[in-house]
Amino acid sequence: MNSLKLISINIAIPLFIYATFMLAALYNEKLPSFLFSISSYFFYMLSIIIIWISWHFNRNKFIFIITPLILIYIGFKTFSPDMATKLFHYSSIIYPIHLLIFLVLKERGLFSIWGILKVVFVLLEIALVLLLLYYPNEIVQNLFNLKIFNASFYPLKDISIAVSLVIIFIMSALVLFNRYLIYNGTFLIILIAYISGFYFLKTPYFIDMTFLAIDMIVLILLIRESYRLAFYDELTSMPGRRALVEDMAKLGRKYSLAMIDIDHFKKFNDTYGHDTGDEVLKMVASKLSNVSGGGKAYRYGGEEFTILFPSKDINECFGHVDILRQNIETSGFVVRNKKKAKTIYINISAGLVQNSSKDKDPFGVMKRADNALYKAKDAGRNKVIKA
Repeated sequence: MNSLKLISINIAIPLFIYATFMLAALYNEKLPSFLFSISSYFFYMLSIIIIWISWHFNRNKFIFIITPLILIYIGFKTFSPDMATKLFHYSSIIYPIHLLIFLVLKERGLFSIWGILKVVFVLLEIALVLLLLYYPNEIVQNLFNLKIFNASFYPLKDISIAVSLVIIFIMSALVLFNRYLIYNGTFLIILIAYISGFYFLKTPYFIDMTFLAIDMIVLILLIRESYRLAFYDELTSMPGRRALVEDMAKLGRKYSLAMIDIDHFKKFNDTYGHDTGDEVLKMVASKLSNVSGGGKAYRYGGEEFTILFPSKDINECFGHVDILRQNIETSGFVVRNKKKAKTIYINISAGLVQNSSKDKDPFGVMKRADNALYKAKDAGRNKVIKA
């Protein structure tokens, strides 16, 4: 289960954006009217920017989220009132389902077989909506007239609310238990924004602000995702080497640094396979990420990790690193094969140093920590050596 702190952070950002735009719509009389008159242009401009950035960075998930939103918005603005009402009802069901599908689908290249299938799927969605718009179906109309709740959610139909509640439940479960929290939390808020925007359709500027808010939420998600890819390790979800270099440039006059390595990891990989080795890396990373004493853990590369302790001397940090070593040593890891399950134990070795006036830069400190790590290996492994 994801921590409440991480859940709160990943939901708070898109929720704040949404709340800001909704307050602007609710208190529109206190804001300059020209801002609302050009909101459509802002929406189209942001949508184009999102699509261009998504294409450039091969984040095609966002293209498939924004493109249907543009088409729905254009339909609202250009269709006759009767056609726009039908589009309103159809898209109140189809787009939430669309969001869930593209949340759970993995990122693929647009011109891969999976990318082409996604394009075909979106085209089929568009064709279905157009077919229902121009050739209404009696069964579909009866579905929209179905009464499920005692309360009224006008202008939304009960079936739209029912579908949305089911998808909100699924997305909430993903927020709680799935590791891709940055996506799950954001998509949950997008769905809530979308449905509430439809519910307050009669409120002036509310639907415009809703679509603009979703655009802004997706743009911020795209920026956060780009940052994550640049500075965080994909396998372990902990800060990577680039983040370490950035943070090392901000260090003050006093700090300590530990270099950590998993003992006999190559032998473990050869024995149990790389997939199991990846699981071990994730387990060790999760333990190291919980370091106390003001430390911050990074994946340096391979089976090697780094912990920075800003403004801490070596004696303060030794106990915190050794506690990590003990926690990992006593944490059993279950390896399963076709015949049976086997519990194994992983050890780490660490070299811990404090900066001194002789060090030219933090990389010199890291070199000394590496040397201390090798001493821990030579001393029999599963040790923390201070240098």
